[in-house]
Amino acid sequence: MFVRLWKYMIVLTLLMVGTLLASLQPSHTLVARAQSYTSSIAEFSVPTGSNPWGTTIDAQGAIWVALPGCDPNPQCAPGTPPGKLAVFDSTTRNWIKTISLPAQYGQALFLAFDRSGNLWFPMPTTNTLGRYNPGTNTFSQWTIPTPDASPWDVAVDGHGMIWLTEHYINKIAAFNPATQRFQEIATPVTNSQPYGITVDASNDVWFTENNDAVALIGEYTAQGMLQEYKIRTTPTSGSGLTPHQITVDSKGNIWWSEGWASGIGMLNVAQARPGTNNGVKEYLYTPPCILCGSHTSGISIDSNGLVWFDDALQGLVGSMPITGGAFTFYHPPTFDSHPHDGLRVDAANHVWFDEEFADKLGMIQ
Repeated sequence: MFVRLWKYMIVLTLLMVGTLLASLQPSHTLVARAQSYTSSIAEFSVPTGSNPWGTTIDAQGAIWVALPGCDPNPQCAPGTPPGKLAVFDSTTRNWIKTISLPAQYGQALFLAFDRSGNLWFPMPTTNTLGRYNPGTNTFSQWTIPTPDASPWDVAVDGHGMIWLTEHYINKIAAFNPATQRFQEIATPVTNSQPYGITVDASNDVWFTENNDAVALIGEYTAQGMLQEYKIRTTPTSGSGLTPHQITVDSKGNIWWSEGWASGIGMLNVAQARPGTNNGVKEYLYTPPCILCGSHTSGISIDSNGLVWFDDALQGLVGSMPITGGAFTFYHPPTFDSHPHDGLRVDAANHVWFDEEFADKLGMIQ
């Protein structure tokens, strides 16, 4: 109790310090206001040791949460029992059910629904791609062609193709459910470590290259062309710029979280030119707790024009107007809850996020 009280005192003191540091930031950096909100945040517990991670939302508005039962770094240890899926009713605010993955399965981390209502999830530890059919309550899985690929994030395009990043082998992959075949696409750089992935309205696939020695945004076009965009023109090795999750706004522009760099980034697609950082803007913030570390990971955009993100080490959820401006921070009631990759905004503009270390699902109304 004394340790946690001491940490809270540090956070409150350094909120004031963060404001004073604003004048020291470069002109392109946007600095967060030193304000903290908790009253609008609700938390919903899952069993202890579940380590909630990725989230997604089904056609009925229910929130699905991956419960790997371990802290993947970036994989769960061999021998870890198969993970689970939990389903939360966003209307009644109750957990509907928990579904255990079958024996010989791994741990789901990220989740995505296709248009038929099937849930897809890569399993890094077992090097497989899984599918769950809620209508028939059945599972299927397929082995990734390249061993030890560490399939990570997942997205579904408009044609029903399943896209995933292969973190350890510097590739992305497409899986065709009709033919049950994979196509793997390597990045030009051999240490790119692809992480987050999304698909835009034109069926172009966008992904982050997570290594700060690379720090690129990748695009695999619907015509089959791989293109890459710089975030910065200066060297990024050792900078902490590790692009993580990625999403698309209503105008087709690409947004991503920046990992250890304490920020979010945006690519204006109309201004973009492969091999350059034309059209890129970065929005960095001063972490309220300077001694806590910082790791920006989850990202999503609501229909009111706010970009939402979370910072696992700061233990906060933040927002910023999509047009730029000051950041606002929200602190979950549970201290050191580690909100991470699983952040989503639903159709009612409720912000849902995982709290990995607290074994909770959080919601901002």
